[in-house]
Amino acid sequence: MSLSVIIPAYNSARYIAETLRSVLRQTVLPDEILVIDDGSTDETASIAEGFSPLVRVFRRRNEKQAASRNFGVLQAKGEWIAFLDSDDLWEPNKLERQMEELAANPSADVCYTSRVEMLDDGSNTLHRGKVIEVAKPSEVRQALFRNTNFLPSAVIVRRSLYLAVGGFDSRVSVEDWDLWLRLLHAGARFVACPEPLVQYRTYMHRPNPYGGMATFHSKEDIHRRLIYPHLPRATRWYTRNKIRSEHEYCAAYTLRAAGESSQAFRMMLRSVLRAPFYYPYRYKVLAHMLYTRLLRHNAPAEHQESLAG
Repeated sequence: MSLSVIIPAYNSARYIAETLRSVLRQTVLPDEILVIDDGSTDETASIAEGFSPLVRVFRRRNEKQAASRNFGVLQAKGEWIAFLDSDDLWEPNKLERQMEELAANPSADVCYTSRVEMLDDGSNTLHRGKVIEVAKPSEVRQALFRNTNFLPSAVIVRRSLYLAVGGFDSRVSVEDWDLWLRLLHAGARFVACPEPLVQYRTYMHRPNPYGGMATFHSKEDIHRRLIYPHLPRATRWYTRNKIRSEHEYCAAYTLRAAGESSQAFRMMLRSVLRAPFYYPYRYKVLAHMLYTRLLRHNAPAEHQESLAG
């Protein structure tokens, strides 16, 4: 089975060499590695170009990750496509384990793995964080009806089916969740490697970009198009409110981290009112937000900024 690796990269000079090394040290090497430089203004492309004969680099104008991945798949020669973000890393046996799983399940179209968070504090050292497990294949429909569950760096997908469903949609900000659901509805069969074979880089001093208002609206759109019509009528209203409440909670948490305290409070309050018996921890967060707002309201003007959040 032939395999192509697609790495979209934008201003990734700090990471791209280590990321490529994690591919080249695989116990089963891919047939090719395609780095799609998305209009970088640093040395990303030149670093990748001198790396290995297996690496092909394409320089393009900036069109974001979804478009870069789609372009890479069109250029790829492999029957199977493995995605890897330019700041993530693979365990040495990642491709071997997934190809074994696909060989053992010839009708499968997608193989995904768990991941481990690697916390980046801005220095040259990564700190190992929590392991994020994925759903069993028998439960993947239920899991994907709730959230993304697995990330592009953890996925190998059959190229022909990827192209048949149209690849990533660059119009949505949660394009991976959108694609997994479209593959599911197209009849794709999913298999999994439960081991954490991907090291997923998270940034300790940056707000999470995946829970703000743009992402909230994108999640709402995905739910409306790809989940709500497929829910049982008897439980559709309840399930819709519970999931929307979760989306509001995630948005509130990220807005709070970004310093948007008033908007975060309103979003958290909406989350609690929409599904009051779901996820009790929200009450603790909401109470702390309210307490902070009251302190800020009553504090002298020169101290209010320090109490934000």
